[in-house]
Amino acid sequence: MAHLVCPRCQRTNPGEATFCHFDGAPLRQAVGPPANQLPHEFVFPSGRRCRTFDDLVQGCQYEWEEARDLLSKGVFSSYLASIGRTDLARVAQEGQTQADPDIALHNFVNSLPANQVQGPRLDLTPRRLMLGTLRAGDSRQVRLTITNQGKGLLQGKLTVAEGGQWLHVEGVGGPGSNGQCPLKTAREQQVLLRVETRGLPAPQTYSARLQVITNGGIVEVPVRLDLASVPFTKAPFQGVTTPRELAEQMRAQPKAAVPLLESGEVERWFTANGWAYPVQGPPARGVAAVQQFFEGMGLSRPPEVELSANEIRFTLNYPETARGQVTLRTAAKKWVYAQVTSDAPWLRVLTPNPSGPQQAVITFEADSAAMPPGRTHQASLRIEANAGQKLTLRVLAEVNQPPGSPSRRLFRTEPAVPSTAAPAPRVGLELPLPASWVRPVVVLALLGFLYRALLALPADLFARVLMAPPGPASPGSFGFWLAAPAVESGFIKYFTLATFWLGAVGGLVLLTRRGSRWTDPFSGLIAGAVAGLMASATFACLMPVLDTLPRLFWKGLDPLVGTTSLAAPAWLWTPLWLGVAMGFWILQGAAAGLLLRLCGRPGLRLIVWAGWPFQWFFRLCGLQRAAAFFALH
Repeated sequence: MAHLVCPRCQRTNPGEATFCHFDGAPLRQAVGPPANQLPHEFVFPSGRRCRTFDDLVQGCQYEWEEARDLLSKGVFSSYLASIGRTDLARVAQEGQTQADPDIALHNFVNSLPANQVQGPRLDLTPRRLMLGTLRAGDSRQVRLTITNQGKGLLQGKLTVAEGGQWLHVEGVGGPGSNGQCPLKTAREQQVLLRVETRGLPAPQTYSARLQVITNGGIVEVPVRLDLASVPFTKAPFQGVTTPRELAEQMRAQPKAAVPLLESGEVERWFTANGWAYPVQGPPARGVAAVQQFFEGMGLSRPPEVELSANEIRFTLNYPETARGQVTLRTAAKKWVYAQVTSDAPWLRVLTPNPSGPQQAVITFEADSAAMPPGRTHQASLRIEANAGQKLTLRVLAEVNQPPGSPSRRLFRTEPAVPSTAAPAPRVGLELPLPASWVRPVVVLALLGFLYRALLALPADLFARVLMAPPGPASPGSFGFWLAAPAVESGFIKYFTLATFWLGAVGGLVLLTRRGSRWTDPFSGLIAGAVAGLMASATFACLMPVLDTLPRLFWKGLDPLVGTTSLAAPAWLWTPLWLGVAMGFWILQGAAAGLLLRLCGRPGLRLIVWAGWPFQWFFRLCGLQRAAAFFALH
């Protein structure tokens, strides 16, 4: 019988021996087949061949993604059933029903009867993330280290299982998809986590949980964050950390709280701390803003409010404007406030945000120039008062058309409808000659004369004559008006300086009448000045073009004037030039009026728009008939 060699000490033993005579190690086991050998080999899609369960475990660990697909498709369960291992086939079938395929594969690999296969082994640093205290709105980046303490390739994923609204996985090279970061490393991998506290209510403690599932183990990492509120920074309430504490200090100093509420400083503080601001819509004015804040916080019961009248009627002679007012009041000794809007363009709200102690006056204006005459119109003021109380004021306006008004010949309206329904009228144009054609031509011709007459002082007398640089022709002479103003003459600069202030005055007047804040007039002054500067510079560039025809006519007079132009004084030719220019602007206005009349209603709207400044001026002076002439209604 052949001798046997001990696998441990490599000494020779008799053939019939079962154990080594030297160290007692078993001799027969060393020559027999492995106990975990597979009846027939398993082949991975990559070509890896597995002859033992150890090989199969190693194949799953090194080719984790392929093994995960094979398990979910039932390939492992079919193979194990074919070799008679129904117990393992049952485990593989249970893995097919697992929601997470990585966990299913991890459990399947652990159930295989492998002997001494050392695969990848997961380790994390740190195991717990204690982020400490952060201010509301702050952000922080945290680094997590994934370590493979075994052999092979560690594969899997890191997922934010809880707290995904403020804890995000960025991973290597960018944020992970759907809160996940893929893991694949032989030694070490860095994972970046970003903490975003913007929008989280403070003060509060938040918890999150990270789940790491790999072929080297499954680990959960708890995360904790203490979120502190941002203190209020504006005097005299600096250092306040809660809304209730702020309300208590506001009760003691209500006047100091008014500018902070009106400017939105308190609302921005609420947003920075992730709190819902209790006031919806724009803030009330004055001390009413404090009352509004208390009602929104639930610290004060809103008073019941009512209107002094539910309906107001006007009778207007076109194109008059009438003002009305109604009082919003309460019996409680509290402030009232409201937001007022109109549902019709002819009904303008002059006090959109009224407020006051126990009562507030709502002022509005009915403009008959915005309504077709000869009928009764109806509109409503919608009022949202304390704590969202909704009220409605109905306004009826009956517009009488003056007898013999030119607009009766230019426009026709449908017969008046009872004022209960107040449907919008259908307005059509009658085309009997010559009334409907002559008036637009006359209006635009008159506008050409008026505009050129107004431009004479800033453009001709100031920018051209008084500020003219030295040249071959003396300022104001006949030859001086033969040429258009040159760019280097400074005409554009001086004309702009002489006229841009009109925009500033207009903006100041408009926002003083329509605005509700003390800063609105200043804003209107600045915005109007900028708009006036742009409009003046643009018109200064266009004016030489508009004066082309009168200048050609002026050049035609040169042979007739001859040497007379040299002997006549300069002051004589300037009035003559202005007369020629105004005459041609009248002719150009008439031609433009005829062309716009041919365009129908859009053209008439342009004529009305061009005459709006004079319409406003005459109405301001009380000349209603003159204003109606330019209105074309």
